[in-house]
Amino acid sequence: MKITDVQVREVSVPRIYTTYAADPQNLQPGEDLSRSRYQILEFFTDANHVGLGEIPDIADRMNPLRPGDLRDLMLRVLKGGDVADRNVLCGRIATELPAGVHPELRGLTLFGVEIALLDLAGKHYGAPLYELLGGRRHERVDVCWVGYMRRGVSLQEELDALEDEISTMVSGGLRAFKLKVGEDHSRDLDRIARCRRVAGPDVYLKADASGAWDEDEAIEKIRDMAAAGIDACETPVVAVNRAVANDNPERINENADEAACSLARVRKQTPVQIIEHVADMDDGFSTALIRHRAVDVFNVIPSQAGGILRSQRLIHIAQTAGIPVLLGSTVEMGPGTAAFVHLAVASENVTVPSDLVGPALLVDDVCKTPFRYRDGALEPFEKPGLGVELNEEKMKQWAV
Repeated sequence: MKITDVQVREVSVPRIYTTYAADPQNLQPGEDLSRSRYQILEFFTDANHVGLGEIPDIADRMNPLRPGDLRDLMLRVLKGGDVADRNVLCGRIATELPAGVHPELRGLTLFGVEIALLDLAGKHYGAPLYELLGGRRHERVDVCWVGYMRRGVSLQEELDALEDEISTMVSGGLRAFKLKVGEDHSRDLDRIARCRRVAGPDVYLKADASGAWDEDEAIEKIRDMAAAGIDACETPVVAVNRAVANDNPERINENADEAACSLARVRKQTPVQIIEHVADMDDGFSTALIRHRAVDVFNVIPSQAGGILRSQRLIHIAQTAGIPVLLGSTVEMGPGTAAFVHLAVASENVTVPSDLVGPALLVDDVCKTPFRYRDGALEPFEKPGLGVELNEEKMKQWAV
């Protein structure tokens, strides 16, 4: 099965509210956190199959290629290529991307290309993607809802909005929650306490500081948050600041042992699980975390890892060390979420509720059958490949 044509279309979909984290990734003036921008890929073949891919949640600071320019690049590399050679084709795309492309955008783009090719492979073999990834290990992936900070509102307004948000998710069966924290400690403690009260004593609750704190600050604040009700803290220290990881990961890669030791000291002196992102750093960062016993859980975001297959490798690295994994998110739409869910159910070691929030954080999707949470979980579609199809009316509605 050979590729005959490529289409790249851009859409922008509002989020249910404007979302903020402690370090908004070097937010540029005018950058809009009320919606997410995507490039949707379609790879056409001589077998009349179409492979769908997604480049998710593209920020303005990434200076993305225009859809027409990206199409030209992909068509130059992919036209006439055999889907059976998908790993080679992905490698060629990686080589052809401009040298100065933003590092996170590079990973997102390679993810989009790879899942479109995997979608075609699944359709060729008549099998859902999880079968190509080694077979199904879980029936579903449990989901952790992410509650972002709200700026420009009073504490009471934020607490009331958070209560409504968490109540809605609890009524839908979700049993795990993450709160973005790190800007105002007193306010964070109030939010954690409210979330714990509304969600109940038995749900899994974690805080995500996005790398906002130095070590001593992290230890003190995590202890306070543990008393307020959290079970885990994600990305507590500035040595693994998310803005740096997204925009300049080599700074962390070059000091992987130092960052791992910082996390290990925090882990040793706090009473909750420590979670860290690994996908946008190189594999040496993961092995440093293992070597220094720095974390309790790996967070793997496949779109930032550059694809599903590298994510599988990171999951296996964690599994050999006895470290469980969750799948993080950059807020994916239907095609991206489908790939994540297939990976999760095919991975024995993805056992911690995953932050797959796109299906509910966005007001709409561009697929004919959007994902729906059932009892706090997502299940893969059983059709071949990713199992999703585009809704052309939705593509027109949200077109940029």
